[in-house]
Amino acid sequence: MMIGAAVAADYRDFESWRRARVAVCAVLEYAESLSRIGGHRLLAREIDRLSVSILNTLANGFEHHGDKEFVRRALRSVDGLEQKLQTASDRSSLTAVRRQTLLRELRGLRRVLEKEPMNDSD
Repeated sequence: MMIGAAVAADYRDFESWRRARVAVCAVLEYAESLSRIGGHRLLAREIDRLSVSILNTLANGFEHHGDKEFVRRALRSVDGLEQKLQTASDRSSLTAVRRQTLLRELRGLRRVLEKEPMNDSD
């Protein structure tokens, strides 16, 4: 990290990690219920993969001294996750209320990630 910057003892100390965990847990709960519906297992796996990718990417970024590229990757996974939730909604396997709840969690995560004070690797 930059000289003089506060160093967190662990990536779980970051607000963005905590917010990501809350959002991802909500989405994973939905994906688990979706996987039980015939014809939606592939979509459920894609949602699961993107969700876990967000947490893994952030953990790696914090462990690599806050490289901003990891935040960009996490944001791309959030974008992909939003698209998959739209697909689920289009297939009528996601209610409007549940979709809004999940999207609200992802928007909150996006706001926190966009404010994350990490080092730019460029």
